[in-house]
Amino acid sequence: MLATWARLRRRPVLMWAHSTEDDFRDSFTGSNRIAPLFRRWIAHLYRRGDVVVTPSDYSKQLVSAPKYGISAPIRVLSNGVDTGFFRPDPTARERQREGLGLAPDATVVISVGMQVVRKGILDWVEVARQLPEVSFVWYGRTDPRLLTAEVQHALSTAPPNALFPGYVDAEHLREAYAGADVFAFLTKEETEGIVLWEALASETPTLVRGIPLYRDAMPDGVLTHQVTGDGPEFAGQVARKLSALLAGDLADLTGAGRQAAEGVDLDQVALQLQEIYRLAAVTPRQHSREIRNGA
Repeated sequence: MLATWARLRRRPVLMWAHSTEDDFRDSFTGSNRIAPLFRRWIAHLYRRGDVVVTPSDYSKQLVSAPKYGISAPIRVLSNGVDTGFFRPDPTARERQREGLGLAPDATVVISVGMQVVRKGILDWVEVARQLPEVSFVWYGRTDPRLLTAEVQHALSTAPPNALFPGYVDAEHLREAYAGADVFAFLTKEETEGIVLWEALASETPTLVRGIPLYRDAMPDGVLTHQVTGDGPEFAGQVARKLSALLAGDLADLTGAGRQAAEGVDLDQVALQLQEIYRLAAVTPRQHSREIRNGA
């Protein structure tokens, strides 16, 4: 309705294409069945834009497919990360462990996100089972009524070293990144995955699933360490590489990760967005006082 209203007034419409059919799958009960309908709906919305903005080259590739039917220009623009807020903090380690009721020298691996299959929670719980000496902490909560049966089972049978503090505010999340030994992001599909940028900005060592987005944009051993695969053997592969990372046997990529995150800092994103506005002929409305003063 807003897009139609704008079109009638000859105002340009910018549509943000963050969601896709692919990242809607494996989320909530019944999501896989209705994913094609979801795609038709979001494609209908995206086609209302004079310009479509999407957060990565990978998501641009997805929404450029004929089934989305987008003819407008598609621009890539990261959602961005506040690198002034998410930053390294050596003092966070002690506070994080105290808040979780863990020993000061506890080894902590974290993940952040909704508790859904797509985010890799089933594999994450299995990795925790294979490394009982490590504390695995999952920040984030999903309404239990929306959880699939397999996620409910995984949560109810998780080992004692798997902790679920639930939703935390931004301050606690910042400390979680800065205080963790590793950020393990086993997501199966993302258009960007802003939590990974937050972890990189915090100089947290990261281990991610080698999905196409990260294989192409963040090759293994450059910004992140990766494990590619799925199925029963995947958790064992993650456990072995995670153990190597915790032992210091893998390269330290935290400096490169911080530098990459600074490249998508909100200030940088704002400049890129300004250029997209210019190309789309978007101009700010003048305030009445500016008009009176001849501005």
